[in-house]
Amino acid sequence: MHQIHYDHILNIFGACMEPNNYALIVEYMSLGSLYDILRQKRFQLTWSDRCSIANQMTKGINYLHKLPRPILHRDIKSLNILMTEHGKGFLVKVADFGLAKIRHETSRQSSRGPSVGTLPWKAPELLKMGRHTEASDVYALGVVFWELCTECEPYEEAEDSTISAFVMRGDRLDIPTNIPKRFADLISSAWAHEPQKRPNCQQLLNLIKPISSEIDENKISQTNVPPVLKKNVANSDETVSPQQRSRSPERPKKRQYEI
Repeated sequence: MHQIHYDHILNIFGACMEPNNYALIVEYMSLGSLYDILRQKRFQLTWSDRCSIANQMTKGINYLHKLPRPILHRDIKSLNILMTEHGKGFLVKVADFGLAKIRHETSRQSSRGPSVGTLPWKAPELLKMGRHTEASDVYALGVVFWELCTECEPYEEAEDSTISAFVMRGDRLDIPTNIPKRFADLISSAWAHEPQKRPNCQQLLNLIKPISSEIDENKISQTNVPPVLKKNVANSDETVSPQQRSRSPERPKKRQYEI
């Protein structure tokens, strides 16, 4: 992995191979993970920011998939998307290749079961003991896109068995109804139930491009983003004004995920 050099892949500079002290020396990303940024609400992301983040992380995975010996990441999630400030925006890099495999090596191995990857981001075919493919990486990107537009944690505190049953029968997380339609379509296409119906990463990039163009042409309001709430409104006297509410996409309501 240290031989891979790409703008949207975390650089690995070296490794410590001392017994009991194994470590990697990697590039420092000052903002931490996308997961942290979305949960801590340190930034009020515009739609331009969100599309840029989606575009950069997809470029990183697309690069891995298009190598002469394609690499499957196998553990894509917001915790493994690292960010730093870059000019007036963000630089995004894909990290944590602990589960990554050369594609032909993966195809020769039997499935390692549900322990590979992290459940809320796992494609339905993996829950049925299927093998990792480019399409299962794309499914995981779809869940990260959903996180990006909702700032919510996928499936919240649902039990693993409940999540598995929910996903395997074709159900998906609720997509807010008042986000840009093209972004909603991007999410839906990425987590299609049948792997062969999902776009590849290059096709995802082609879907993201017109969203960015519409933002640049001011066809999408930059303020149409999830509200940044400092407190849990349900447990305080704080309220959101009708004006604020009308500018913000609906957050998915707390949902009961049933088997």
